[in-house]
Amino acid sequence: MFKIFILGLLILAANGLCRAQTGSNYPLTYKNRQIVVGHGGGITGASTVYYWLENGYLYVKSDNDSLYTRLGRKPAATTRRFFNELEKTCRIKTSRFNQPGNRYQFVSWKKNQQEFTVSWGDPQQPPPARFVTFYQSFLAQMPKPKR
Repeated sequence: MFKIFILGLLILAANGLCRAQTGSNYPLTYKNRQIVVGHGGGITGASTVYYWLENGYLYVKSDNDSLYTRLGRKPAATTRRFFNELEKTCRIKTSRFNQPGNRYQFVSWKKNQQEFTVSWGDPQQPPPARFVTFYQSFLAQMPKPKR
């Protein structure tokens, strides 16, 4: 019995060590690439932000939440496809569009301290169509809320 207990502790310690070496799986401290998509504004100013980490994990956080909520994990091929679409098709790193209105949407790409964002919402300044398409495709990948 004691040997099983020691083995369990060793497995837990090894798991913790592996996580420490590969970095956090939490959006706030994640070191690899992230896609961040959100919307907000209006009378209440409330916002909802979705995070898709390069390792496939999905999170959401709204103004009412104190913590990020894990929504699940997407397959590696789907994750690669979305990152490639944002980086190559949308060209997020070279696109400059910042026209939020009273109600706004945005798409961001992050890695460490580097971040590129396109935001829109001003009806007088329509956004590039490729970002609207990406935004809609991204949200279609998010799990539906459980009711």
